[in-house]
Amino acid sequence: MTEMMTPAMRQYYEAKQAYPDTLIFFRMGDFYESFGEDAKTIAKELEITLTARGKNREGEKMPLAGIPYHALDTYLPRLINKGYKVALCEQLEDPKQAKGVVKRGVVRVVTPGTAIDSSMFSDASNNYLMAVAGKEVGKSGKNTEKNSEKNSEKEMEMGVSFLDISTGEFLTTQFRDSENFEKLLSELARMHPAECILPPSLYGNSDLVDRLKGQTIVQVFAPEISGSEEAGEKLKHHFKVATLEGMGCEKLDFAVSSAWAALEYAQTTQLRDLEHINTLRTYSNSEFMILDSITLRNLEIVKNVRDEGDANSLYRILNCTKTPMGSRTLKKWLLKPLLSVENINLRLDAVEELAADPLLRYDIRKWLSEVRDIERLVGRVVYGNSNARDLIALKKSLDAVPPIRDCLKEKIESELLKEIAEGLASFSELENLAEMIEKAIVEEPPVSVREGGMIKPGYGAELDELRDIASNSKQWIAAFQQKEKERSGIKSLKVGYNKVFGYYIEITNANSSQVPEDYIRKQTMSNAERFFTPELKEKESLILTANDKSMALEYEIFLKITQALSAHSRELQETAERIGALDVLAVLAEAAGNNNYVRPQLTDDCKILIRDGRHPVVENTVPGGFVPNDTEMDCKEDQFLLVTGPNMAGKSTYMRQTALIAIMAQAGSFVPASHASIGVIDQVFTRIGAFDDLASGQSTFMVEMVELANILNNASPRSLILLDEIGRGTSTYDGYSIAKAVVEFLHNRGKVGVRALFATHYHQLTALEEKLKRVKNYHIAVKEEGHELVFLRKIVPGATDRSYGIQVARLAGVPEKVIERANEILKELEKENVFEEAEESENGKKKKSKATARYTQMMLFDPGSSGRTSAQANRSSPVEATLKKLNLEEMTPIEALNKLHELKRLLN
Repeated sequence: MTEMMTPAMRQYYEAKQAYPDTLIFFRMGDFYESFGEDAKTIAKELEITLTARGKNREGEKMPLAGIPYHALDTYLPRLINKGYKVALCEQLEDPKQAKGVVKRGVVRVVTPGTAIDSSMFSDASNNYLMAVAGKEVGKSGKNTEKNSEKNSEKEMEMGVSFLDISTGEFLTTQFRDSENFEKLLSELARMHPAECILPPSLYGNSDLVDRLKGQTIVQVFAPEISGSEEAGEKLKHHFKVATLEGMGCEKLDFAVSSAWAALEYAQTTQLRDLEHINTLRTYSNSEFMILDSITLRNLEIVKNVRDEGDANSLYRILNCTKTPMGSRTLKKWLLKPLLSVENINLRLDAVEELAADPLLRYDIRKWLSEVRDIERLVGRVVYGNSNARDLIALKKSLDAVPPIRDCLKEKIESELLKEIAEGLASFSELENLAEMIEKAIVEEPPVSVREGGMIKPGYGAELDELRDIASNSKQWIAAFQQKEKERSGIKSLKVGYNKVFGYYIEITNANSSQVPEDYIRKQTMSNAERFFTPELKEKESLILTANDKSMALEYEIFLKITQALSAHSRELQETAERIGALDVLAVLAEAAGNNNYVRPQLTDDCKILIRDGRHPVVENTVPGGFVPNDTEMDCKEDQFLLVTGPNMAGKSTYMRQTALIAIMAQAGSFVPASHASIGVIDQVFTRIGAFDDLASGQSTFMVEMVELANILNNASPRSLILLDEIGRGTSTYDGYSIAKAVVEFLHNRGKVGVRALFATHYHQLTALEEKLKRVKNYHIAVKEEGHELVFLRKIVPGATDRSYGIQVARLAGVPEKVIERANEILKELEKENVFEEAEESENGKKKKSKATARYTQMMLFDPGSSGRTSAQANRSSPVEATLKKLNLEEMTPIEALNKLHELKRLLN
């Protein structure tokens, strides 16, 4: 049946055979066409008409679907975003010059992780391809006399790389991981790759693949290499270096293997060298605070829980960046807060300087707004799919760099800003490149680079002549005809043209004796002769091909410019990186000024002291103003804060804001508080909220316990843990037992414990304050007015013995009959003392006693009220503390009225 196919269909099936797992876009004239099963899939996914043409191998009608070639940017992203791979099979020669069937071949394969076209990206976020290498390397843990059974998990040595083809960014790391791949999945959540490739050995792990597929597109890919040594040699060849030591991964075999897999996959799909990928950076998780996938979700750092968009996320609140590079850099800083106090302070120094100089910040941000996505523009230039509009965007971006550089020259003190300024100044060819584009490219060029109209008049004499010939050919012919009449003396001489013979000089037989000697006979007519001259022949060629030649010459000039730019791709990418960092520093300074943030103090101890802390997201959305709260933690007295109070009172918000303030501080940002001192945190763990994962057979409670196990097994004394309602998903006794055991475990972990905020409705746990020296009780104050419950949103020392669940149910609109009946049942249960806690007496016997808990209402004055501990009595209320600080002698009447209004708001 193959013999019965047309040559074009044979080309199609050859392409399909070479790329069986892709959809083939087959160029046929002005259309990309697809056939067979591909056509059915494309028609369905793109919602276009499915037709038929000719017959397939079995002699049946061939399904056909197609799109106009100029609409590729519209339709291709829709397929890629759904996880498909698409091979573009293009015409490899000009159909006008082809002999027989036009040659066609696949020029590139577009996959989710290897997209480079601007139409593929909906925002400025990185588009990473993730590659993984690894194997089991042994077991961790110890067998002791007390526990001789197998008590350890398998360990995996993992190498992970992330490649963004669109920007040229290339990262790799290596680490030990558990058999549950917790660290790998955390990296996945943090980097959010569009596609992940695995070797066959890992692709065979169905549990890993299923968990990866929940977050990205997963492919199996096995580069044809014998091991990490060969992978290293191939990387060195690509980067043109003798060693990988300068990139930090010389002896990291799995990192090197994963890096080569990523690069090889990219080159295999793009079918070209990717010269803009010119360096590989090795990073270590020991440099950054670890934020696992659960913490990222619970704290809504870059995405919200509701729809996984960035609305109401920390990233969205802070992201007023002016450049795409800045937007990407901000996300990286938030996802990878630093652990080095010195490096954090370098960022904070720069933010402080910009925050203190609004005029400087305004000038910098004004020029930054002129900068486009330099990284992706350079990527397309080097890759070879840029157009003249990209060059104009790059030129405008480069034009903005000298003014930015000049702003930083004037009075900069911070080391980081100086480093950025010096880096921008070191690119000596920047102005020359911008000038080159300025001289060559028109201000508003067309999209296509093959149809002319993009090079300025006057750029080249040859191009100007071709354009002149193309646009003034009639005038030239008329002038030539007049010149020849005068030279020959033949008044009836005329210059004509036809498609067969081209341009000619026609002279009647009566004037044959006056034909000049240099005329060459071309055609004999019945009453005339037709001639040509070398000059006319040359002009004929120019006239007939002037348009084609001028367009080809424009494209040639365009390629020379892109080659000149490509030669400086490394410097351009470094410039983009510096611009991105400056943009983030400026926007953090802007946020500090606009939102009343303060500079945090970072220390190497374990203390956390936050005064008037606020939730950076909630404070921008809550009506009526946000109520700030203090947080005091250390490793001696206030390490484990047990927080009680009703639902909706603000326990979760309080815990989240503490973690977010720490994350912001270690990312280099000012924070929402009046004072903040943060002992550096190595990892934030969270267990907040409840959801089922029934797809993998896990209930709400099972998910809770899995997350809890991760926290208990991996938390260190430098970690911060947020636990909300541990044990509420099972029976009361089971849940309480688990919760109490968790408190004791974390308090005693490693003899020094772990910093933790623990919100609970198990009020019996508050008795632990008397037994565990570093546990302290706090609660969210509320006020009852009849049946109404007023949330004061203020955290105060002490415990509460009520959850106000029935009042919250009333607020939620539960029918009054249900509320009344619930109150009756509650009274019965309280009489019966149904929940009793077993405690051991000093002589070892068990006794039952109702768990006691103190309830303290928020007080304005009266520090000596009954029911308050001495510690509580020494702590003044916010209103009292504010009053004590006022200097009435120096206040103006209007200042006094404003302060009075503020105190009233605090009191209410």
